[in-house]
Amino acid sequence: MTTHLDHVRVRYDSVPYASYAYPQCAPEHLAAVATLFGHAAPDPRTARVLELGGASGGNVIPFAVRNPGGEAVCVDLSEVQVDAGRAQVVRMGLQNMQMIAGDLATLDPTALGRFDYIVCHGLYSWVPAAIQDALLQLCSACLSEDGVVFVSYNTYPGWKAKEMLRDAMLLHSADRDSTQEQVAYARAMVGFLQNVAPRDGLMAHVLQENLPYLRDPTDHYIAHEYLEPYNLPCYFQQFLQRARGYGLDYLAEAQPSMMVPANYGPQIAEPLQRAFGHDQVRMEQYLDFAINRAFRQTLLVHARHGTRDFALDRARFKALHFAARMPCRDGVTRQDGSVQHFGVQDTPGIGTGLSAAKCAFDLLTCRWPATVPHDELVAHAFEAQRGPDWLPREQVEAATDELLQVLVLKGVARIRREAIPGHMSLERPHVDRGVRAMVAAQSPGSPHAADLWHDGLDLSPAARVLLPLMDGTRDRAALVACWAGDPGRVGLQASSSAEEDVDALLRWLAGMAVAAAPEG
Repeated sequence: MTTHLDHVRVRYDSVPYASYAYPQCAPEHLAAVATLFGHAAPDPRTARVLELGGASGGNVIPFAVRNPGGEAVCVDLSEVQVDAGRAQVVRMGLQNMQMIAGDLATLDPTALGRFDYIVCHGLYSWVPAAIQDALLQLCSACLSEDGVVFVSYNTYPGWKAKEMLRDAMLLHSADRDSTQEQVAYARAMVGFLQNVAPRDGLMAHVLQENLPYLRDPTDHYIAHEYLEPYNLPCYFQQFLQRARGYGLDYLAEAQPSMMVPANYGPQIAEPLQRAFGHDQVRMEQYLDFAINRAFRQTLLVHARHGTRDFALDRARFKALHFAARMPCRDGVTRQDGSVQHFGVQDTPGIGTGLSAAKCAFDLLTCRWPATVPHDELVAHAFEAQRGPDWLPREQVEAATDELLQVLVLKGVARIRREAIPGHMSLERPHVDRGVRAMVAAQSPGSPHAADLWHDGLDLSPAARVLLPLMDGTRDRAALVACWAGDPGRVGLQASSSAEEDVDALLRWLAGMAVAAAPEG
């Protein structure tokens, strides 16, 4: 007799879900966010990490590579996906990574042990209510005393309208036998609705909003986001109420910018802050209604830690390292007190006339994608400032902390408790040993590689060949020679030269966090 569980397993076996690294899930990121909100999360370098519904491990294998003193376990229902992950683990020779095929509802918490970080990305909303309860129970039972749980899930009200689109796709694909056929018929329904839906109607709006995802040439997103038998969105408050029933409570969002009404304009922020500034959860629930939020990535901790003050204590910044690209948008930075705007295009820019703040922006931009420790940033801003608005060190620190708070809460700064290494010499590129190992172990189409920020690496053919060779011993000429003689390049019949390919790769590497840490 075929059970619902068997049906789900077959769907994921036939169309495996893409297994990527998601930077918001990285334990190093979760630890930094926890510090930001006053929670002393365990050291990721020696942490035990559990990912539930982790497919072939693409989101957790890079953690195991980066942290040989830690341990990672990935559980997924699909044997096909788990086998792919196991093969990757073997190719890399990882001793601190385990892949388990199994139903999380029957997992034995005592056998698994305690974990410092538990990640449930793309799982909670796509299982029946009984499995949701089992997931929360497992998280509560397996979470270490100061551990952090990451859970992503679909939310109302944003998913109310998307359910209409899902229902249409399910209607047209219902009688198809294979998952691939169902996806094809679902795409046909989307095309039909694009042609006939009134341009000023709700369906047209939903389609337009989701077209970037619906046009994904691979099948896995539509198959598992829209065509699964279960897709159970909920309101934020409902999710927290359920989590509290298992002794877990709210810490923050994995992306703190989502918690801040001010990021959505004064018309939203002012009344919400006035009415609910004392109640973070209620304020965020109202915010979800105001912006039609459809997705959340919530961090939970044991409820016994007590009520949390969500106001940021800037004293905690001293324990953090910061990274941000904030170039001056109107030419060279001026130390004359005039207002200038900083930030990359298509991101929230910040205007300031304060010389110390401009110096801080310049240092962050110069170091990107590496981090700058808090105290070094303050010292640089103090020492480099010039002009009529010179400030004493205490005031510079206060101004820098205010600046960092703005950057973090706007979502344009990244944070870590430990440093991310600095720029890499492009004369003799020296790529981090773990990154080289991940790339060297890639199978065709494998996504199991990420940089030190846990950003997935979209590898070109040249990158797949040359990155493993970048151990600091080869200069540009040697890399060009290696790529020119590689059979893979000959097979590409590329129009560009080997020199052009290598130069493009080096330019790309300059913006990626892959540099080896300095020795000593």
